[in-house]
Amino acid sequence: MEVQVMPIPQHACWMTRKILEARMVWNNCQLMNQQSITRDLYLRLIGDGIRVPWKCLMFSTTAQPKAVFIMWLQLHAKLLTKDRLLKWGSKVEPQCMLCQNEDETRDHLFMKCSYTRRLWDEIARWMQMSSDIGGNWQQHLTWALKNAKGKTIRAQIFRMVYAEAVYAVWIERNQRVFE
Repeated sequence: MEVQVMPIPQHACWMTRKILEARMVWNNCQLMNQQSITRDLYLRLIGDGIRVPWKCLMFSTTAQPKAVFIMWLQLHAKLLTKDRLLKWGSKVEPQCMLCQNEDETRDHLFMKCSYTRRLWDEIARWMQMSSDIGGNWQQHLTWALKNAKGKTIRAQIFRMVYAEAVYAVWIERNQRVFE
């Protein structure tokens, strides 16, 4: 069966172009008649997308969905921390609401702040692991990934605890800002 290929109009909106591109991929997969059509279709649709190193933190976690979402925003550096708000021209005090010592950035809020440092130290002590979370964001991420990888009970608990801890820090920060 010959499938007609409709050219994708360049003046179409982004969403329409994406739908038409996905339709072309679907038609090509149907023509191939493979046994693993779902996997093949998925791999074709994502294309050469970058594989993020922190996917082990996101998947196979028993944390609340809202905690996982906040963690996803944290990992993408998309949380509305004060440094981001200032870049957008908002009139906010730059100080961290948790420690009042430094300006609030993602790095400060989730790893350098004395409040969150104590939290990570307590979590590491409770889970009997190294509390050396590093001095910069990349070292912190490496620490989290090292403890989150694998299928062990310890790794599963760490993934849940990490997401919930990030969420708890964000909620505490927001309560101090808005209440």
